[in-house]
Amino acid sequence: MRDPISIPGVAKADATRFNPGGIAGVWAEENSRESLFAALKRKETFGTSGPRILPRFFAGWNYDDNLCNSTTMIEQAYAHGVPMGGDLSAIPDSNAKPTFLVNALMDNKAGATPLQKIQIIKGWTDSDGNMQQRVIDVVGDNLPSSSVDVDSCQRSEGGHSSLCTVWTDKDFDPSQSVMYYARVVENPSCRWTTYDCNSLPEDSKPAVCASTTLDKTIQERAWTSPIWYTPE
Repeated sequence: MRDPISIPGVAKADATRFNPGGIAGVWAEENSRESLFAALKRKETFGTSGPRILPRFFAGWNYDDNLCNSTTMIEQAYAHGVPMGGDLSAIPDSNAKPTFLVNALMDNKAGATPLQKIQIIKGWTDSDGNMQQRVIDVVGDNLPSSSVDVDSCQRSEGGHSSLCTVWTDKDFDPSQSVMYYARVVENPSCRWTTYDCNSLPEDSKPAVCASTTLDKTIQERAWTSPIWYTPE
């Protein structure tokens, strides 16, 4: 039997290793019990690591490349496809490729961190039964467009208040089951432990404040429910 692997901080459930709290959201027609439970049932849901990022994710077979510029973008997305949590309709012809509308708004509270990028994650099972995934940067900046002073937690300028694009999976195989979900990534910001350590006098800081294994910054994010495709 192999010796157990010890990971400092994680193995002993060190509280500094955990996120203080995420947020779950649903896209419902109205703030009523009936609408909220209907949204949960159809899985039109998303989660974030804490900020109030608002992501939208749709899939169809014929979304226009300029859909992000339309004043009826969301209405058209529903009319010609399915939202997060849904199943793609049957492929209309053997040459069709799924197209995805993905949109996100940054947290609108004062001092919130702008967005860096949106990614689409594609997952499937290969012929050997192994789970595979591909992460695609579809809109935004590949690298963070701002930096953070960890001593003051001040961020430099940069980032996006909103992001939107239409992306087509040109590698789509209509004979293969596949799922897609969107991930929205903020620019870097101070980790909660960094804020706490910075608020303490030097002679009162615990040893974790000098840790070289605990990151001082983090990139908060949001995730949508997947959209699924199953061959007939």
